[in-house]
Amino acid sequence: MEGLCCPTCGCEKLCHYSGAIGVYECTLCGRNVDQHDLIPTGQFMEMDMSVEEIKELIDIKLDMMLLFPEDKASLIDDIKKLRSRITEVT
Repeated sequence: MEGLCCPTCGCEKLCHYSGAIGVYECTLCGRNVDQHDLIPTGQFMEMDMSVEEIKELIDIKLDMMLLFPEDKASLIDDIKKLRSRITEVT
């Protein structure tokens, strides 16, 4: 699901859930997400978030770097954007 992500953690690594049509499983947080609940990745990064939520998302992105080393460069870019958002929020 390129360009779409899990609305919970922002992970783009989604796979079809075998139990239902139109349902995807996030490979990071394990949540089952209906295809209509998936959101564009860029939109996820721009959502209003508190400092705590941004810090949690940074931790998730760091975990993703360990699980998906092939995406390391884009994850580093995401972390940089999130860190700059912390300064904007505070």
